[in-house]
Amino acid sequence: MIQIDRLRMRLPAGFEHRAASIARMVGKVLAKQSVSRQVSIDVVNISAQNISANTPDEEIAHMIVKQLVATHAGAS
Repeated sequence: MIQIDRLRMRLPAGFEHRAASIARMVGKVLAKQSVSRQVSIDVVNISAQNISANTPDEEIAHMIVKQLVATHAGAS
């Protein structure tokens, strides 16, 4: 299980109204992930993604989760 206590996103201008939807979708996608070991990470910064205004929230959530899972896999 991956547990996130706080999620703070810096979104491009015009995406502010989509933050809650993206955050909910990140939670839903993470809930479907399985991890092989327990790791505690205090802070994770993921790289900025190139997205357009018409990129669906679900696709953005998947991009975020992909980086989170990769960070978790590399943590020790």
